[in-house]
Amino acid sequence: MSKNDEKIKKLMKVVETKRKALGEKPKTAWNTNGIFKYDGQNHINLNTVHDSNVLVQALAHILTSNASNIEAANLLGVETVEAQHDGYSLGEWTKDFKLRVSQIEWDAEKNKLNALEIQLKNLISEDAKTDMALDEITAALK
Repeated sequence: MSKNDEKIKKLMKVVETKRKALGEKPKTAWNTNGIFKYDGQNHINLNTVHDSNVLVQALAHILTSNASNIEAANLLGVETVEAQHDGYSLGEWTKDFKLRVSQIEWDAEKNKLNALEIQLKNLISEDAKTDMALDEITAALK
């Protein structure tokens, strides 16, 4: 085995350690119905969002609306009631957006680790691949 094979094996162990540290993907348990509507036609499905910026824009939309409601109530001298968006509070939407962001980040990290592992496997020599396969077989037989 070459000097590079040893480095590659160490890096593969680092990738495996990071994969274990990543743990399970955060489970989907929405506080809302998972469908954010801007108006009657434009909406986003939280299950299909893959860009955190989409969620930032949706939360900004709610925050803007909420701030406008507070200002309007103050100008009219009436008590403010927490604004709702499609029947859900700012807190409920915020929790759901944070959950989806964590899922998007988890997916990105997992994809990065998978790509690194493939890259490392392509770099390792045939002798090292055989050695690693024999190690796996030995471990399976114990």
